[in-house]
Amino acid sequence: MKEPRGYEYTTDLLVVGCGFSGMWAAMRAKDFLDDVLVVDKGPRDWGGLGGLSGGDMIVKQPDMNLDDLLDDLVYYYDGLADQKLLGQILTQSYDRFMDFENWGHKFVRNDKGELCFIPQRALDYMRFYYYHPYGMGGIDKARLLKRECEKRGVRRLGRVVITDVITDGERVTGAVGFHAQSGKPVYIRARAVLLATNTGGWKPSYHQNTPASEGVSIAWNAGCAMRNFEFWKVWNVPVDFAWEGQTGLLPKGARFLNNKGEDFMLKYSPKFGAKADPHYNTRGMICEVRAGNGPILFDCSKMSAEDVETMRPRAGWMGLNDKKLRAMGMDFFAQKLEWMPQVRHTYGGIVADLDGATAIKGLYAAGLARNPDPGVYMGGWATCITATTGYSAGEAAARFVEGHDAVPFDKAYAADRLNGILRYLGRDGIAPKDVIADMREVMSAPDVALMKTGRGLSRGLDRVAEVRGEFLPELGARDAHELAKLFEATSTVLLTDLCLTAALARKESRAGHYREDYPQRDNANWLKWIEQRQVDGRHELHTVPVPLDDYPVKPYRYYMDNFTWPEPPRAD
Repeated sequence: MKEPRGYEYTTDLLVVGCGFSGMWAAMRAKDFLDDVLVVDKGPRDWGGLGGLSGGDMIVKQPDMNLDDLLDDLVYYYDGLADQKLLGQILTQSYDRFMDFENWGHKFVRNDKGELCFIPQRALDYMRFYYYHPYGMGGIDKARLLKRECEKRGVRRLGRVVITDVITDGERVTGAVGFHAQSGKPVYIRARAVLLATNTGGWKPSYHQNTPASEGVSIAWNAGCAMRNFEFWKVWNVPVDFAWEGQTGLLPKGARFLNNKGEDFMLKYSPKFGAKADPHYNTRGMICEVRAGNGPILFDCSKMSAEDVETMRPRAGWMGLNDKKLRAMGMDFFAQKLEWMPQVRHTYGGIVADLDGATAIKGLYAAGLARNPDPGVYMGGWATCITATTGYSAGEAAARFVEGHDAVPFDKAYAADRLNGILRYLGRDGIAPKDVIADMREVMSAPDVALMKTGRGLSRGLDRVAEVRGEFLPELGARDAHELAKLFEATSTVLLTDLCLTAALARKESRAGHYREDYPQRDNANWLKWIEQRQVDGRHELHTVPVPLDDYPVKPYRYYMDNFTWPEPPRAD
Protein backbone atom coordinates (compact mmCIF):
# COMPACT_ATOMS: atom_id res chain seq x y z
CA MET A 1 0.00 0.00 0.00
CA LYS A 2 1.40 3.38 -1.02
CA GLU A 3 1.92 5.75 1.90
CA PRO A 4 -0.17 8.94 1.64
CA ARG A 5 2.05 11.95 1.10
CA GLY A 6 0.39 14.03 3.78
CA TYR A 7 0.77 17.67 4.77
CA GLU A 8 3.95 19.43 5.88
CA TYR A 9 4.25 22.72 7.76
CA THR A 10 7.11 24.74 9.22
CA THR A 11 6.69 27.29 12.00
CA ASP A 12 8.56 29.02 14.79
CA LEU A 13 6.08 27.92 17.46
CA LEU A 14 3.41 25.24 17.26
CA VAL A 15 0.51 25.63 19.70
CA VAL A 16 -1.60 22.49 20.14
CA GLY A 17 -5.14 23.46 21.12
CA CYS A 18 -7.19 26.48 20.04
CA GLY A 19 -9.10 27.11 23.25
CA PHE A 20 -8.58 30.07 25.57
CA SER A 21 -5.05 29.22 26.73
CA GLY A 22 -3.94 28.29 23.22
CA MET A 23 -5.19 31.54 21.73
CA TRP A 24 -3.68 33.61 24.54
CA ALA A 25 -0.34 31.83 24.05
CA ALA A 26 -0.37 32.19 20.26
CA MET A 27 -1.39 35.82 20.42
CA ARG A 28 1.38 36.72 22.87
CA ALA A 29 4.04 34.67 21.06
CA LYS A 30 3.21 36.40 17.77
CA ASP A 31 4.30 39.70 19.37
CA PHE A 32 7.84 38.28 19.17
CA LEU A 33 7.90 35.73 16.34
CA ASP A 34 7.42 35.79 12.58
CA ASP A 35 5.25 32.69 12.48
CA VAL A 36 2.98 30.99 15.02
CA LEU A 37 0.76 28.06 14.05
CA VAL A 38 -2.20 26.83 16.15
CA VAL A 39 -3.75 23.44 15.41
CA ASP A 40 -6.87 21.89 16.92
CA LYS A 41 -8.60 18.56 16.45
CA GLY A 42 -11.94 20.36 16.19
CA PRO A 43 -13.14 22.99 13.73
CA ARG A 44 -10.84 25.96 13.33
CA ASP A 45 -11.58 28.75 15.83
CA TRP A 46 -14.32 26.85 17.66
CA GLY A 47 -13.02 28.28 20.95
CA GLY A 48 -12.50 25.17 23.04
CA LEU A 49 -14.35 24.47 26.27
CA GLY A 50 -13.91 28.10 27.25
CA GLY A 51 -16.27 29.04 24.44
CA LEU A 52 -18.91 26.77 26.00
CA SER A 53 -18.46 28.22 29.48
CA GLY A 54 -20.15 31.13 31.18
CA GLY A 55 -16.91 33.09 30.81
CA ASP A 56 -16.82 34.23 34.46
CA MET A 57 -13.37 35.25 35.71
CA ILE A 58 -11.67 35.39 39.10
CA VAL A 59 -9.42 38.47 39.31
CA LYS A 60 -7.12 40.00 41.88
CA GLN A 61 -8.23 43.63 41.75
CA PRO A 62 -5.58 46.33 42.37
CA ASP A 63 -6.92 47.11 45.86
CA MET A 64 -6.56 43.49 46.98
CA ASN A 65 -3.61 42.12 48.94
CA LEU A 66 -2.01 39.09 47.27
CA ASP A 67 -1.37 37.29 50.56
CA ASP A 68 -5.08 37.50 51.41
CA LEU A 69 -6.00 35.64 48.23
CA LEU A 70 -3.17 33.14 48.72
CA ASP A 71 -4.41 32.53 52.26
CA ASP A 72 -7.84 31.70 50.82
CA LEU A 73 -6.31 29.24 48.35
CA VAL A 74 -4.00 27.53 50.86
CA TYR A 75 -7.05 27.07 53.09
CA TYR A 76 -9.28 25.84 50.26
CA TYR A 77 -6.60 23.49 48.91
CA ASP A 78 -5.92 22.06 52.40
CA GLY A 79 -2.30 23.17 52.15
CA LEU A 80 -1.49 21.49 48.82
CA ALA A 81 -0.92 24.77 47.00
CA ASP A 82 1.88 25.82 44.65
CA GLN A 83 1.97 29.34 46.05
CA LYS A 84 4.54 30.68 43.60
CA LEU A 85 2.48 29.64 40.59
CA LEU A 86 -0.81 30.71 42.18
CA GLY A 87 0.71 34.05 43.13
CA GLN A 88 1.86 34.66 39.57
CA ILE A 89 -1.56 33.73 38.19
CA LEU A 90 -3.32 36.11 40.56
CA THR A 91 -0.80 38.93 40.03
CA GLN A 92 -1.20 38.79 36.25
CA SER A 93 -4.99 38.33 36.31
CA TYR A 94 -5.93 42.02 36.37
CA ASP A 95 -3.93 42.81 33.21
CA ARG A 96 -5.69 40.01 31.33
CA PHE A 97 -9.05 41.15 32.76
CA MET A 98 -8.36 44.64 31.42
CA ASP A 99 -7.34 43.22 28.05
CA PHE A 100 -10.81 41.68 27.78
CA GLU A 101 -12.46 44.94 28.81
CA ASN A 102 -10.35 47.02 26.41
CA TRP A 103 -11.32 44.67 23.57
CA GLY A 104 -14.98 45.34 24.31
CA HIS A 105 -15.94 42.56 26.71
CA LYS A 106 -17.95 44.24 29.44
CA PHE A 107 -18.22 42.66 32.86
CA VAL A 108 -21.43 43.51 34.75
CA ARG A 109 -21.46 46.69 36.84
CA ASN A 110 -24.13 48.11 39.15
CA ASP A 111 -25.74 51.55 38.96
CA LYS A 112 -22.71 53.07 40.70
CA GLY A 113 -20.35 51.63 38.11
CA GLU A 114 -18.94 49.07 40.55
CA LEU A 115 -18.10 45.59 39.30
CA CYS A 116 -20.60 42.92 40.32
CA PHE A 117 -19.19 39.66 41.65
CA ILE A 118 -20.24 36.36 43.21
CA PRO A 119 -18.15 35.00 46.12
CA GLN A 120 -16.84 31.50 45.65
CA ARG A 121 -17.04 28.61 48.15
CA ALA A 122 -17.72 30.94 51.11
CA LEU A 123 -14.14 32.24 50.79
CA ASP A 124 -13.33 35.81 51.81
CA TYR A 125 -11.52 37.00 48.69
CA MET A 126 -12.04 34.53 45.84
CA ARG A 127 -14.90 35.91 43.74
CA PHE A 128 -15.78 35.88 40.08
CA TYR A 129 -16.88 38.71 37.82
CA TYR A 130 -19.45 37.89 35.18
CA TYR A 131 -20.87 38.92 31.82
CA HIS A 132 -24.49 39.61 30.91
CA PRO A 133 -26.50 38.11 29.35
CA TYR A 134 -25.52 35.12 31.45
CA GLY A 135 -24.31 32.22 29.33
CA MET A 136 -22.73 34.41 26.65
CA GLY A 137 -19.46 35.29 28.40
CA GLY A 138 -17.50 32.34 27.03
CA ILE A 139 -18.81 32.83 23.51
CA ASP A 140 -17.84 36.50 23.56
CA LYS A 141 -14.37 35.86 24.97
CA ALA A 142 -13.71 33.22 22.30
CA ARG A 143 -14.82 35.69 19.61
CA LEU A 144 -12.48 38.38 20.91
CA LEU A 145 -9.50 36.04 21.22
CA LYS A 146 -10.03 34.82 17.66
CA ARG A 147 -10.19 38.43 16.46
CA GLU A 148 -6.94 39.33 18.22
CA CYS A 149 -5.19 36.27 16.77
CA GLU A 150 -6.34 37.28 13.29
CA LYS A 151 -5.08 40.83 13.81
CA ARG A 152 -1.63 39.51 14.66
CA GLY A 153 -1.52 37.06 11.77
CA VAL A 154 -1.57 33.84 13.81
CA ARG A 155 -2.09 30.85 11.49
CA ARG A 156 -4.80 28.42 12.59
CA LEU A 157 -5.63 24.94 11.38
CA GLY A 158 -8.60 22.78 12.34
CA ARG A 159 -9.24 19.05 12.13
CA VAL A 160 -5.62 18.14 12.91
CA VAL A 161 -5.01 15.48 15.57
CA ILE A 162 -1.49 15.71 17.01
CA THR A 163 -0.33 12.33 18.32
CA ASP A 164 3.33 12.92 19.23
CA VAL A 165 5.82 15.65 19.98
CA ILE A 166 9.06 14.85 18.12
CA THR A 167 12.44 15.45 19.75
CA ASP A 168 16.06 14.77 18.86
CA GLY A 169 16.53 13.11 22.23
CA GLU A 170 16.98 16.39 24.07
CA ARG A 171 15.03 19.13 22.35
CA VAL A 172 11.71 19.48 20.56
CA THR A 173 11.91 19.55 16.77
CA GLY A 174 8.21 19.49 15.92
CA ALA A 175 5.16 17.26 16.03
CA VAL A 176 3.29 14.68 14.00
CA GLY A 177 -0.36 13.71 13.62
CA PHE A 178 -3.08 13.22 11.04
CA HIS A 179 -6.01 15.02 9.48
CA ALA A 180 -9.21 14.05 11.28
CA GLN A 181 -11.26 13.85 8.07
CA SER A 182 -8.86 12.47 5.47
CA GLY A 183 -6.50 10.50 7.71
CA LYS A 184 -3.51 11.94 5.86
CA PRO A 185 -0.30 12.37 7.87
CA VAL A 186 0.59 15.85 9.16
CA TYR A 187 4.24 16.73 9.82
CA ILE A 188 5.06 20.01 11.56
CA ARG A 189 8.60 21.31 11.96
CA ALA A 190 8.73 23.72 14.89
CA ARG A 191 11.44 25.30 17.01
CA ALA A 192 9.17 24.99 20.05
CA VAL A 193 5.83 23.35 20.89
CA LEU A 194 3.25 24.53 23.41
CA LEU A 195 0.56 22.15 24.69
CA ALA A 196 -2.74 23.89 25.41
CA THR A 197 -4.78 20.70 25.24
CA ASN A 198 -6.95 21.21 28.34
CA THR A 199 -7.10 18.23 30.65
CA GLY A 200 -8.28 14.66 30.17
CA GLY A 201 -11.61 13.09 30.94
CA TRP A 202 -14.10 10.30 30.40
CA LYS A 203 -16.56 11.99 27.99
CA PRO A 204 -19.65 11.65 30.22
CA SER A 205 -21.99 13.97 28.28
CA TYR A 206 -22.17 16.22 25.26
CA HIS A 207 -20.89 19.20 27.24
CA GLN A 208 -17.76 17.25 28.28
CA ASN A 209 -16.89 15.45 25.06
CA THR A 210 -13.75 17.30 24.03
CA PRO A 211 -11.10 17.01 26.81
CA ALA A 212 -10.36 13.40 25.95
CA SER A 213 -6.83 12.90 27.30
CA GLU A 214 -4.78 13.24 24.10
CA GLY A 215 -2.64 15.96 25.71
CA VAL A 216 -1.92 13.63 28.61
CA SER A 217 -0.73 10.97 26.16
CA ILE A 218 1.39 13.42 24.15
CA ALA A 219 3.12 14.78 27.26
CA TRP A 220 3.59 11.34 28.84
CA ASN A 221 5.20 9.87 25.73
CA ALA A 222 7.45 12.92 25.39
CA GLY A 223 8.85 12.20 28.86
CA CYS A 224 7.09 14.92 30.89
CA ALA A 225 6.35 14.44 34.58
CA MET A 226 2.65 14.52 35.50
CA ARG A 227 1.16 15.80 38.77
CA ASN A 228 -2.13 15.77 40.73
CA PHE A 229 -3.76 12.82 38.94
CA GLU A 230 -5.26 11.49 42.18
CA PHE A 231 -7.71 14.38 41.90
CA TRP A 232 -10.61 14.26 39.47
CA LYS A 233 -13.76 16.24 38.98
CA VAL A 234 -17.02 14.67 40.12
CA TRP A 235 -19.73 17.19 39.36
CA ASN A 236 -23.36 17.29 40.42
CA VAL A 237 -25.59 17.56 37.37
CA PRO A 238 -29.25 17.29 36.39
CA VAL A 239 -30.22 13.71 35.53
CA ASP A 240 -31.93 14.63 32.26
CA PHE A 241 -29.87 17.49 30.77
CA ALA A 242 -26.72 19.61 31.13
CA TRP A 243 -26.61 22.91 33.00
CA GLU A 244 -23.85 25.48 33.55
CA GLY A 245 -23.84 27.86 36.50
CA GLN A 246 -24.44 26.18 39.87
CA THR A 247 -21.38 27.98 41.25
CA GLY A 248 -23.31 31.21 40.76
CA LEU A 249 -26.68 29.83 41.86
CA LEU A 250 -25.72 28.31 45.23
CA PRO A 251 -24.39 31.57 46.74
CA LYS A 252 -27.66 33.21 45.67
CA GLY A 253 -29.85 30.78 47.60
CA ALA A 254 -30.18 27.58 45.54
CA ARG A 255 -30.11 24.36 47.59
CA PHE A 256 -29.84 20.60 47.36
CA LEU A 257 -32.73 18.77 49.02
CA ASN A 258 -33.23 15.12 49.91
CA ASN A 259 -36.54 13.26 49.56
CA LYS A 260 -37.62 14.64 52.95
CA GLY A 261 -37.23 18.21 51.72
CA GLU A 262 -34.18 18.76 53.95
CA ASP A 263 -31.31 21.06 53.02
CA PHE A 264 -29.12 18.11 53.89
CA MET A 265 -25.67 19.68 53.41
CA LEU A 266 -26.29 21.64 56.61
CA LYS A 267 -25.95 18.29 58.44
CA TYR A 268 -22.46 17.76 57.08
CA SER A 269 -21.35 21.40 57.27
CA PRO A 270 -23.48 23.76 59.37
CA LYS A 271 -21.10 26.56 58.39
CA PHE A 272 -21.25 26.22 54.59
CA GLY A 273 -24.22 24.04 53.74
CA ALA A 274 -24.32 23.59 49.95
CA LYS A 275 -22.23 26.71 49.25
CA ALA A 276 -19.10 24.57 49.35
CA ASP A 277 -17.15 22.87 46.59
CA PRO A 278 -19.23 20.37 44.54
CA HIS A 279 -16.97 17.52 45.65
CA TYR A 280 -18.23 17.98 49.21
CA ASN A 281 -21.81 18.29 47.96
CA THR A 282 -21.55 15.08 45.94
CA ARG A 283 -20.17 13.25 48.98
CA GLY A 284 -23.20 14.47 50.87
CA MET A 285 -25.43 13.18 48.07
CA ILE A 286 -23.85 9.72 48.37
CA CYS A 287 -24.35 9.72 52.15
CA GLU A 288 -28.02 10.67 51.74
CA VAL A 289 -28.68 7.96 49.17
CA ARG A 290 -26.96 5.39 51.39
CA ALA A 291 -29.28 6.47 54.22
CA GLY A 292 -32.33 5.97 51.99
CA ASN A 293 -32.95 9.70 51.50
CA GLY A 294 -32.67 9.83 47.70
CA PRO A 295 -33.35 11.06 45.13
CA ILE A 296 -31.55 14.43 45.42
CA LEU A 297 -33.29 17.54 44.09
CA PHE A 298 -31.97 20.98 43.13
CA ASP A 299 -34.18 23.80 44.38
CA CYS A 300 -34.04 27.48 43.34
CA SER A 301 -37.17 28.59 45.23
CA LYS A 302 -35.16 30.56 47.81
CA MET A 303 -33.53 32.74 45.15
CA SER A 304 -34.87 36.26 44.69
CA ALA A 305 -36.77 37.12 41.52
CA GLU A 306 -34.00 39.56 40.63
CA ASP A 307 -31.32 36.89 40.96
CA VAL A 308 -33.35 34.45 38.87
CA GLU A 309 -33.65 37.10 36.18
CA THR A 310 -29.90 37.72 36.29
CA MET A 311 -28.91 34.06 36.23
CA ARG A 312 -31.39 32.79 33.64
CA PRO A 313 -29.36 32.21 30.44
CA ARG A 314 -30.47 34.27 27.45
CA ALA A 315 -28.23 33.12 24.62
CA GLY A 316 -25.67 30.54 23.53
CA TRP A 317 -26.09 26.82 24.17
CA MET A 318 -27.40 27.59 27.66
CA GLY A 319 -30.05 29.93 26.36
CA LEU A 320 -31.13 27.34 23.79
CA ASN A 321 -31.16 24.70 26.53
CA ASP A 322 -33.40 26.80 28.78
CA LYS A 323 -35.76 27.65 25.93
CA LYS A 324 -36.18 24.02 24.88
CA LEU A 325 -36.65 22.80 28.44
CA ARG A 326 -39.41 25.32 29.09
CA ALA A 327 -41.10 24.31 25.84
CA MET A 328 -41.14 20.77 27.27
CA GLY A 329 -42.72 22.03 30.49
CA MET A 330 -39.49 22.04 32.57
CA ASP A 331 -38.50 25.35 34.19
CA PHE A 332 -35.11 24.99 35.84
CA PHE A 333 -35.75 27.87 38.25
CA ALA A 334 -39.38 27.04 39.13
CA GLN A 335 -39.24 23.27 39.65
CA LYS A 336 -37.32 20.91 41.90
CA LEU A 337 -35.32 18.72 39.52
CA GLU A 338 -33.40 15.51 40.21
CA TRP A 339 -29.61 15.70 40.23
CA MET A 340 -26.83 13.13 40.42
CA PRO A 341 -23.01 12.93 40.70
CA GLN A 342 -21.09 12.58 37.42
CA VAL A 343 -17.38 11.84 37.02
CA ARG A 344 -15.95 14.18 34.40
CA HIS A 345 -12.22 14.80 34.08
CA THR A 346 -8.92 14.76 35.90
CA TYR A 347 -7.36 17.71 37.68
CA GLY A 348 -3.95 16.31 36.83
CA GLY A 349 -1.55 18.17 34.58
CA ILE A 350 1.95 18.50 33.17
CA VAL A 351 4.74 19.54 35.53
CA ALA A 352 6.18 22.85 34.34
CA ASP A 353 7.96 25.89 35.76
CA LEU A 354 6.34 29.27 36.43
CA ASP A 355 6.40 30.18 32.74
CA GLY A 356 5.22 26.83 31.44
CA ALA A 357 8.56 25.25 30.48
CA THR A 358 8.61 21.47 30.96
CA ALA A 359 11.71 19.32 31.51
CA ILE A 360 11.84 18.78 27.72
CA LYS A 361 13.70 21.64 26.04
CA GLY A 362 11.38 23.62 23.81
CA LEU A 363 8.17 22.02 25.15
CA TYR A 364 5.76 24.25 27.08
CA ALA A 365 2.36 23.79 28.71
CA ALA A 366 -0.43 26.26 29.47
CA GLY A 367 -3.93 26.44 30.86
CA LEU A 368 -5.59 23.35 32.28
CA ALA A 369 -2.95 21.17 30.61
CA ARG A 370 -0.81 22.16 33.62
CA ASN A 371 -3.69 22.51 36.12
CA PRO A 372 -2.58 23.52 39.66
CA ASP A 373 -5.82 22.53 41.45
CA PRO A 374 -6.03 19.59 43.92
CA GLY A 375 -9.50 18.53 42.93
CA VAL A 376 -11.62 21.44 44.11
CA TYR A 377 -13.33 23.99 41.91
CA MET A 378 -14.23 27.68 41.79
CA GLY A 379 -16.32 29.36 39.11
CA GLY A 380 -14.22 31.72 36.98
CA TRP A 381 -10.91 30.19 38.04
CA ALA A 382 -10.35 28.31 34.76
CA THR A 383 -10.74 31.55 32.76
CA CYS A 384 -8.17 33.18 35.03
CA ILE A 385 -5.73 30.26 34.72
CA THR A 386 -6.02 29.97 30.95
CA ALA A 387 -5.57 33.69 30.35
CA THR A 388 -2.55 34.15 32.60
CA THR A 389 -0.65 30.92 31.99
CA GLY A 390 -1.40 31.07 28.26
CA TYR A 391 0.00 34.59 28.03
CA SER A 392 3.14 33.86 30.09
CA ALA A 393 3.86 30.49 28.42
CA GLY A 394 3.41 32.04 24.98
CA GLU A 395 5.97 34.71 25.78
CA ALA A 396 8.39 32.22 27.36
CA ALA A 397 8.17 29.90 24.35
CA ALA A 398 8.78 32.82 22.01
CA ARG A 399 11.84 33.89 24.01
CA PHE A 400 13.14 30.33 23.77
CA VAL A 401 12.74 30.35 19.99
CA GLU A 402 14.52 33.70 19.74
CA GLY A 403 17.50 32.29 21.62
CA HIS A 404 17.85 28.96 19.83
CA ASP A 405 18.53 27.96 16.25
CA ALA A 406 16.33 25.40 14.53
CA VAL A 407 17.38 21.75 14.84
CA PRO A 408 16.78 19.02 12.24
CA PHE A 409 13.38 17.32 12.15
CA ASP A 410 13.67 13.56 11.56
CA LYS A 411 10.70 12.91 9.29
CA ALA A 412 11.41 9.19 9.04
CA TYR A 413 11.31 8.87 12.82
CA ALA A 414 8.13 10.98 12.94
CA ALA A 415 6.51 8.74 10.32
CA ASP A 416 7.45 5.67 12.33
CA ARG A 417 5.86 7.16 15.44
CA LEU A 418 2.72 8.04 13.52
CA ASN A 419 2.48 4.57 12.01
CA GLY A 420 1.80 3.26 15.50
CA ILE A 421 -1.72 4.65 15.17
CA LEU A 422 -2.21 4.87 11.37
CA ARG A 423 -1.91 1.09 11.16
CA TYR A 424 -5.39 0.86 12.70
CA LEU A 425 -7.00 2.89 9.91
CA GLY A 426 -9.36 0.79 7.79
CA ARG A 427 -9.14 -2.15 10.15
CA ASP A 428 -12.15 -3.89 11.67
CA GLY A 429 -12.04 -4.37 15.38
CA ILE A 430 -13.31 -3.21 18.75
CA ALA A 431 -14.97 0.21 18.54
CA PRO A 432 -12.99 2.96 20.35
CA LYS A 433 -16.20 4.23 22.00
CA ASP A 434 -16.54 0.90 23.82
CA VAL A 435 -13.12 1.31 25.43
CA ILE A 436 -13.94 4.87 26.54
CA ALA A 437 -17.26 3.63 27.97
CA ASP A 438 -15.39 0.89 29.83
CA MET A 439 -13.01 3.39 31.44
CA ARG A 440 -15.91 5.68 32.29
CA GLU A 441 -17.63 2.76 34.04
CA VAL A 442 -14.44 2.04 36.00
CA MET A 443 -14.22 5.64 37.17
CA SER A 444 -17.95 5.94 37.95
CA ALA A 445 -18.02 3.23 40.62
CA PRO A 446 -18.88 4.87 43.98
CA ASP A 447 -15.75 3.44 45.67
CA VAL A 448 -13.63 5.00 42.91
CA ALA A 449 -15.38 8.20 41.90
CA LEU A 450 -16.15 9.72 45.29
CA MET A 451 -15.72 7.50 48.35
CA LYS A 452 -12.44 5.97 47.24
CA THR A 453 -11.15 2.78 48.78
CA GLY A 454 -8.06 0.71 48.18
CA ARG A 455 -10.28 -2.18 47.12
CA GLY A 456 -12.14 -0.07 44.53
CA LEU A 457 -9.00 1.56 43.15
CA SER A 458 -7.18 -1.78 42.88
CA ARG A 459 -10.18 -3.31 41.12
CA GLY A 460 -10.09 -0.42 38.66
CA LEU A 461 -6.38 -0.93 37.97
CA ASP A 462 -6.99 -4.61 37.33
CA ARG A 463 -9.59 -3.68 34.72
CA VAL A 464 -7.22 -1.15 33.11
CA ALA A 465 -4.56 -3.86 32.78
CA GLU A 466 -7.12 -6.23 31.27
CA VAL A 467 -8.32 -3.66 28.73
CA ARG A 468 -4.77 -2.65 27.84
CA GLY A 469 -3.65 -6.24 27.32
CA GLU A 470 -6.71 -7.77 25.66
CA PHE A 471 -8.72 -5.01 23.98
CA LEU A 472 -6.38 -2.23 22.83
CA PRO A 473 -4.52 -4.53 20.39
CA GLU A 474 -7.90 -5.44 18.85
CA LEU A 475 -9.11 -1.87 18.23
CA GLY A 476 -10.19 -0.85 14.75
CA ALA A 477 -10.98 2.39 12.93
CA ARG A 478 -13.20 2.32 9.87
CA ASP A 479 -12.34 5.88 8.89
CA ALA A 480 -10.28 8.91 9.96
CA HIS A 481 -12.96 10.11 12.36
CA GLU A 482 -12.87 6.77 14.17
CA LEU A 483 -9.08 6.92 14.14
CA ALA A 484 -9.29 10.18 16.10
CA LYS A 485 -11.60 8.41 18.54
CA LEU A 486 -9.16 5.52 18.74
CA PHE A 487 -6.40 7.90 19.85
CA GLU A 488 -8.82 9.28 22.44
CA ALA A 489 -9.55 5.74 23.65
CA THR A 490 -5.92 4.71 24.11
CA SER A 491 -5.22 8.05 25.82
CA THR A 492 -8.19 7.56 28.16
CA VAL A 493 -6.81 4.19 29.25
CA LEU A 494 -3.50 5.88 30.10
CA LEU A 495 -5.34 8.65 31.94
CA THR A 496 -7.33 6.15 34.01
CA ASP A 497 -4.13 4.29 34.90
CA LEU A 498 -2.43 7.51 36.07
CA CYS A 499 -5.44 8.55 38.14
CA LEU A 500 -6.01 5.25 39.88
CA THR A 501 -2.29 4.73 40.55
CA ALA A 502 -1.91 8.13 42.21
CA ALA A 503 -5.16 7.80 44.20
CA LEU A 504 -4.11 4.40 45.52
CA ALA A 505 -0.76 5.84 46.58
CA ARG A 506 -2.24 8.81 48.51
CA LYS A 507 -3.28 7.15 51.76
CA GLU A 508 -5.10 10.11 53.27
CA SER A 509 -7.95 12.51 52.47
CA ARG A 510 -7.34 16.10 51.32
CA ALA A 511 -9.22 18.64 49.19
CA GLY A 512 -10.96 16.80 46.33
CA HIS A 513 -9.43 13.43 47.25
CA TYR A 514 -11.43 11.43 49.80
CA ARG A 515 -10.29 7.95 50.83
CA GLU A 516 -13.04 6.31 52.86
CA ASP A 517 -10.41 3.90 54.21
CA TYR A 518 -8.08 6.81 55.08
CA PRO A 519 -10.55 9.61 55.95
CA GLN A 520 -8.10 11.83 57.86
CA ARG A 521 -5.55 14.33 56.59
CA ASP A 522 -1.93 13.26 57.16
CA ASN A 523 0.38 16.26 56.97
CA ALA A 524 3.33 14.33 58.35
CA ASN A 525 3.42 11.97 55.38
CA TRP A 526 1.30 13.54 52.63
CA LEU A 527 1.76 17.29 52.47
CA LYS A 528 3.40 16.61 49.14
CA TRP A 529 2.58 16.22 45.47
CA ILE A 530 2.53 12.91 43.65
CA GLU A 531 4.36 12.96 40.32
CA GLN A 532 4.49 10.22 37.70
CA ARG A 533 6.57 9.86 34.57
CA GLN A 534 7.69 7.31 32.02
CA VAL A 535 11.36 6.34 32.19
CA ASP A 536 12.67 3.87 29.60
CA GLY A 537 9.17 2.52 29.16
CA ARG A 538 8.63 2.08 32.91
CA HIS A 539 5.93 3.84 34.93
CA GLU A 540 7.62 5.61 37.86
CA LEU A 541 6.01 7.45 40.78
CA HIS A 542 7.62 9.76 43.31
CA THR A 543 6.58 12.49 45.73
CA VAL A 544 7.63 16.14 46.04
CA PRO A 545 7.19 17.86 49.43
CA VAL A 546 5.40 21.21 49.44
CA PRO A 547 8.28 23.69 50.06
CA LEU A 548 6.62 25.62 52.87
CA ASP A 549 9.86 27.40 53.80
CA ASP A 550 9.75 29.13 50.40
CA TYR A 551 6.11 30.21 50.67
CA PRO A 552 4.55 33.26 52.37
CA VAL A 553 1.50 31.44 53.76
CA LYS A 554 1.90 28.52 56.16
CA PRO A 555 -1.14 26.25 56.42
CA TYR A 556 -2.98 26.89 59.67
CA ARG A 557 -6.61 26.10 58.74
CA TYR A 558 -8.12 23.51 56.44
CA TYR A 559 -11.31 23.70 54.40
CA MET A 560 -12.00 19.99 54.81
CA ASP A 561 -12.30 20.45 58.58
CA ASN A 562 -15.65 22.21 58.06
CA PHE A 563 -17.24 18.86 57.13
CA THR A 564 -18.15 15.77 59.14
CA TRP A 565 -19.04 12.52 57.39
CA PRO A 566 -20.78 9.43 58.80
CA GLU A 567 -18.92 6.21 59.40
CA PRO A 568 -18.62 4.21 56.15
CA PRO A 569 -20.65 1.03 55.75
CA ARG A 570 -18.76 -2.10 56.72
CA ALA A 571 -17.37 -4.20 53.88
CA ASP A 572 -18.85 -7.66 53.51
